[in-house]
Amino acid sequence: MESSTEKMDTVAGELVSFFQALKSGSPFHYLILLAVVLIGLALTIAAVAYQRVAIKRSQTASKATQENFETIAADLRKRALEVKKQDESLRNDLEVKERKQQQQVLKRSQRALKGSVSHAMLQTDFKRMTSVVPYSLNGLHPVPKTPS
Repeated sequence: MESSTEKMDTVAGELVSFFQALKSGSPFHYLILLAVVLIGLALTIAAVAYQRVAIKRSQTASKATQENFETIAADLRKRALEVKKQDESLRNDLEVKERKQQQQVLKRSQRALKGSVSHAMLQTDFKRMTSVVPYSLNGLHPVPKTPS
């Protein structure tokens, strides 16, 4: 097997001999050169066309991906707005319930306060009434007690 340097030397030698043959002016050599140039040109055109097609496909895929992301983002924004509305609704419901509970507690406290005030007033009235009439509740004069 030949080493890579020997192969390069062989290729370089062939190219040198090809160009020397072209110098001699042989029409066959000009045809070969023309064929090589045309093949190189065709390969270059094919490579450029392939690159354009690949770029176009990539752009199309990228555009579709971007549209897909935008659709997903719009859907997520819509869902977030719905969740926010539900959250506000639940918060409002909770505030209404808390207010009702506070009102009920206040009403109970007011009733209890009224009841204790009424009870205190009744006790005061009863004490006043019993101090005015210490011996009898029926309006009769007191019966004197006999000593035992």
